Amino acid sequence: MAVGLMGALLVPAPAAPTPAEDLARRVEARHRTLVDLTADFVQTYRSGMLGRGIVEKGSLSLKPPGRMRWEYRDPEKKTFVSDGKTFYFYVPADRQVIVRQQADSRGIPALLLSGRGEILSSFAVTEESAPKEGLRRLRLVPRESDPEVDHVLLDVDASARIRGITVLDAQGNRSQFAFDRVKENTGLGDGLFRFDVPRGVEVVSG
Repeated sequence: MAVGLMGALLVPAPAAPTPAEDLARRVEARHRTLVDLTADFVQTYRSGMLGRGIVEKGSLSLKPPGRMRWEYRDPEKKTFVSDGKTFYFYVPADRQVIVRQQADSRGIPALLLSGRGEILSSFAVTEESAPKEGLRRLRLVPRESDPEVDHVLLDVDASARIRGITVLDAQGNRSQFAFDRVKENTGLGDGLFRFDVPRGVEVVSG
């Protein structure tokens, strides 16, 4: 009995969560309970090899599980839609729709915004200096090597709402989303996440 008691006493207590880990848990909890979300976004992509940047703007509608609509308005109109099972990518100028049987084609941003990304189990989390007042920035490094993700920067407001996501890969490519006019639980209908292929448009299986 004494040996067993001594053994129990020697087991170290679990480490208390860091402020960064505590914030990550609050972000998960907030977004996991979302019924739906809408926002305007600015997406900036910069190639690590070429050093050139592309800026696109549009609006996002998201309704877990797996339903989302990304409407790009500037500089070129294009639409990404997922009904939770099938993903559609449509560029009117190309008169072509790419169809894929996967709900998570928008990757990390969609996972984190919908609360389906397990932050602490998937990433080592630390905190960096925030890009502007009123925000905190988390740095997420994958616990397992990922050729497409070197690290992720997550900008969060005082309500644990995600306001920015930046994904960087090993080649130095940088894809950044900044969200504004964020609204939650507005009662989005399922019809918003259905895509009807326009007449005369080529359908390509991706």
